[in-house]
Amino acid sequence: MRASVTIEEIFQKVRQFLAKKLKLKEEQIEKDSSLVDDVGVDSVDFWEIVAKVEQEFEIDIKDEDVKGVITVGDVVKILKQKIDKK
Repeated sequence: MRASVTIEEIFQKVRQFLAKKLKLKEEQIEKDSSLVDDVGVDSVDFWEIVAKVEQEFEIDIKDEDVKGVITVGDVVKILKQKIDKK
């Protein structure tokens, strides 16, 4: 994947991963959706999704990077920061 990607491109990719993994419609997932309350992510799902996006974006996400993550938008913001540092 190219080094420069937009927030919207990252969001769309994360949205696709979440929808596929959790058997949801992409339209059900917004940037302000709570991962737990709105999307239904549990800890196992979360780390599987992290592994998938690490592979897709060729980045490394550490436990401390995702501390305090609540929404889909939080995930997107972290990914954008990691990608921009590559």
